[in-house]
Amino acid sequence: MLAIVIGLAPVAVFGVAALWARARSSRIAVLDLTALAPGGKRSKRTRAIDAVVLHQMSFSRGNDPRRYLKVTAHFIIVPDGTIAQLHPMSARLSASDGFNGRSVAIEFAGNLRSVKGGWYRPEDYGRDVLTAAQVLAGRGLLRQLRSAGIRHVYAHRQSSPKRGNDPGPEIWSTVGQWGVDVLGLDDGGEGYAIEAGTPIPDTWRSFTLTT
Repeated sequence: MLAIVIGLAPVAVFGVAALWARARSSRIAVLDLTALAPGGKRSKRTRAIDAVVLHQMSFSRGNDPRRYLKVTAHFIIVPDGTIAQLHPMSARLSASDGFNGRSVAIEFAGNLRSVKGGWYRPEDYGRDVLTAAQVLAGRGLLRQLRSAGIRHVYAHRQSSPKRGNDPGPEIWSTVGQWGVDVLGLDDGGEGYAIEAGTPIPDTWRSFTLTT
């Protein structure tokens, strides 16, 4: 069943129902899997949502979103561009380290290369390339969330010392940086990171996606 569940009920909790109402006319298709994903991953939020954090899964299980139910993210985007919602935006997830309390997590399926051209354990997880369908879906979802009140887009590496290639240059250059340049989202600027995270490299911003 296709449904849109990214908006009114969860977002209204944090006082941006009016913004969501204005965005409703441009809704995108999202597969609602919130009833199937493990509820034990969810806890109560104590602060407003104002950010999106982009991630790569470092693996792919194909195009069936139901094969990703245990992924800890609010939204997933599989290779054919299907977007599925696993958890309501009102739920806090342990997905993005220091950004958890204020953010929505988006995970892209795939084991994607680093800026140096390497992959994480390719003998086990393959060598994937971000698809054009994923780029379009990611941009559409980011635009929708921007209309619903999101003002920041971050890379997971900015909040974690163990996620140096998360989401990686393919996702950041085509979706994250696009959100900064086109939607006016804020990524904290040059050198920004929290806790023990590391800033977004300039090479990610200018990376050219090739297949």
